[in-house]
Amino acid sequence: MNRSVAVITIGQTPRTDVMPELERFLGPDVRVVEAGALDDLTKAEVEAIAPETTGSILVTRLRDGSEVKLGEDFVFPHTQECIRRVEHQVDLILLLCTGSFPRLDSRKLILYPDQILFNVVRGVGARRIGVFTPAPEQLDRQLERWSKFVAQVVVQAASPYGSAGQLEDALLRFDRNDLDLVVMDCVGYTHAMKSRVRDVLKRPVLLARSVAARVTAELIA
Repeated sequence: MNRSVAVITIGQTPRTDVMPELERFLGPDVRVVEAGALDDLTKAEVEAIAPETTGSILVTRLRDGSEVKLGEDFVFPHTQECIRRVEHQVDLILLLCTGSFPRLDSRKLILYPDQILFNVVRGVGARRIGVFTPAPEQLDRQLERWSKFVAQVVVQAASPYGSAGQLEDALLRFDRNDLDLVVMDCVGYTHAMKSRVRDVLKRPVLLARSVAARVTAELIA
């Protein structure tokens, strides 16, 4: 019998920007169930709620491809409810977000991409890292959380859902000589974006979606 994985986005499904790459890592024998924390809401309802939320900002994608910024206080309970809806269908759950979630309740194992990234960076012994994050509102929070693991952190904002110019502008703000490693800290960043960063900065690059996918594939094999 084929193994199965629930992929939970904090936005809406389908995540056509992520799933083809993720499914290549998992292989044809793994059944993937997509679910979104905001699937039951219309775009108008999400946009009405978004400005009212508080806490650290998380950035995600709606089903029409547009970007939305949401507070953690709104995202966490909706994500928990999403897990409850699908956990009985699968063997394993992957959160499609690198935000720092509380421990969510489930009878199945949940993969937290932020914790995976943190431990990979610690495991390779990098002391000076550059971090890409989607929104300027996240800069201080990202500096705070990554500084717990490395001695020197530089964070730049570039939305994976915006124009290519945002990434290019952020690249110009990095000094590659001050970096051992670059972390693309959002599952929205693509392999094409990773290649561009590696070509410009000439440094190893960790891409959140592929790191999380490889660990998921290892666990589900």
